[in-house]
Amino acid sequence: MKIKLVISLILAILAFIFITQNTETVTVAFLAWSIEMSLVLLVFIMLGAGTIIGWSLSGYLRFVSHRKQTRSQENRQKDEISTQ
Repeated sequence: MKIKLVISLILAILAFIFITQNTETVTVAFLAWSIEMSLVLLVFIMLGAGTIIGWSLSGYLRFVSHRKQTRSQENRQKDEISTQ
């Protein structure tokens, strides 16, 4: 777990350095919308969105794995009962 923490801190520091060095204004276009914002804000928003998506996907995959294990255990119990 300490390796994950160290890697996360290094990536956070690198992201912070990248964000602070890119302060110009950019135009962001999405579908019919267009907005001007600083590149710092855009990168920060995308970093946050990526983090939230990663946490959500990780939680979903853990849920699916747990549900699969539970169903497998239930099926084994049913098989044991039916063989007795």
